[in-house]
Amino acid sequence: MSTNDLIKNFILTELIPDGNVVDLTDATPLIDSGIIDSLGIMTLLGYLESTFSLQISGDDLIPENFGSIETISTLVAQKCSCF
Repeated sequence: MSTNDLIKNFILTELIPDGNVVDLTDATPLIDSGIIDSLGIMTLLGYLESTFSLQISGDDLIPENFGSIETISTLVAQKCSCF
């Protein structure tokens, strides 16, 4: 699975309430559309750090880095030595 697919699957299964159907693409605005909120970002942060064995600093916790699956994947690629 690609990084984008792993992130998308996590969001769909862990961050979207049961029963809500969301058409989620790599470019879907996650924060602006209300798909994830601050608690969702913290949950996602824990997933990213454990799944990709990386450390995301406080300086990286800006909305632009969590705006879409694409931007999250870019952040992971910058922080991860696994690629």
